[in-house]
Amino acid sequence: MKVLVLYTTVDGNTEAVGEAIAERLGADVSKIVRVSKIRGFGIDKIRAWFEVKFNRRPGIFPFKHDPRDYDLIFIGTPVWYDSYSPVYNTLFEVIKIYDRKIAIFSTGETDSQKALDKFSKKLKDSVILGRYHCIEPIWEDDEADTKKILDEASDWAEGVAKEAEKMIEEEEFERRKTIYKF
Repeated sequence: MKVLVLYTTVDGNTEAVGEAIAERLGADVSKIVRVSKIRGFGIDKIRAWFEVKFNRRPGIFPFKHDPRDYDLIFIGTPVWYDSYSPVYNTLFEVIKIYDRKIAIFSTGETDSQKALDKFSKKLKDSVILGRYHCIEPIWEDDEADTKKILDEASDWAEGVAKEAEKMIEEEEFERRKTIYKF
């Protein structure tokens, strides 16, 4: 089974979770990078709100792996005003991801699930196997707390991957049954 971890990050939290998941699963990784940088403070905070409110599609650089080539895709986003990062508006307009097994994760300051709810609607044509949200791991004062958060995210991802593998095996069995008329 081919697995991809696809994420975008502003301050490194979503990247930390994405990299931990990829390491645990031996997955390929693609980071979505905006053409114009944005930070979570100052005038950029207003720009970020504007992008979310009006469903903007900021420019993104090409990335290494095509999500359509993978069986399971973990997609990660930082929470922006109770929504997912606007770079996904751009990505999903350019690359149609449908009929794929998807797991979505987010990082944010609170435990709100609103961003994952909106993300789930955006990916309605795919099979969403799991959703996971964590409080920003790299802002923890204690390295042991950061490690615990990243381990919990990786454990979740490992469970999703096992479920996806089982589903793929069952789908292959059903496909073979129709071909060989068991």
